[in-house]
Amino acid sequence: MHVPSPPRGPDFVKPPKPLGNKAYGSTPHLVGSRLGPGDYSLTQEHSDLFTGNRKRRNRSDRIIVTEKIDGSCVAVAKLDGDVVALQRAGYLAATSPFALHHAFDRWVAARRDYFDAFLGEDERVVGEWLHTAMGTRYDIVDPDRLFISFAIFHDRYSTDRAIYDEFRTRTDSAGLPRAGLISEGPGIGIEEVMEKLGERGLHDAIDGVEGAVWIMETDGAFNGVAKFVKADKVDGKYISGVTGGADIVNYRGPAF
Repeated sequence: MHVPSPPRGPDFVKPPKPLGNKAYGSTPHLVGSRLGPGDYSLTQEHSDLFTGNRKRRNRSDRIIVTEKIDGSCVAVAKLDGDVVALQRAGYLAATSPFALHHAFDRWVAARRDYFDAFLGEDERVVGEWLHTAMGTRYDIVDPDRLFISFAIFHDRYSTDRAIYDEFRTRTDSAGLPRAGLISEGPGIGIEEVMEKLGERGLHDAIDGVEGAVWIMETDGAFNGVAKFVKADKVDGKYISGVTGGADIVNYRGPAF
């Protein structure tokens, strides 16, 4: 999820965005998904294309469904030959007011050579950072399981998203964890997807799975994305800025 920034003083100057924009944009909801502040839903007709309730408009439409992971959305990019850790909003993780993003920056720095080999120039891989609990707790001991990827983008200035087969091949070849795959092929309904996920999903969510993400590809190219979030999901209920208490850290492995 996106972590909202705390209020800033009058003298605060925003840092630059290396991409010139966000590292990842917003995702519309399927009809029936729980909407949060600022969220928006697809039309029923468009939603039905993802869930299979309406005949495919194109025989080459392909729907990929993955688990929706409840972490902080972040990215690793290769820009001008350098590997950088980014917040979802596009700022450097090192400029964040939150400790969890500084932990991500250290984690990426320790894996600079790995991501330098994985990414081409101007590419970025986007995923969920699970170091600190947002609205769902996880139990993680392996530092290499802290970042769960879900997309690769080819260009810093555009939304040129890699098709799923490329994303899967590259992440699996590199041993980079990715969001668990539930279905691929024709559209599939929300109830069936949630039944396949079960209570704790494919990533062992302690508080129960959050939902799922539907990706549409047409004629071998990315077409669109939508998500479903369970009605009882509470965004950010473990964030210290919301609770007034300390961060709840999912990670209990070696310090970094």
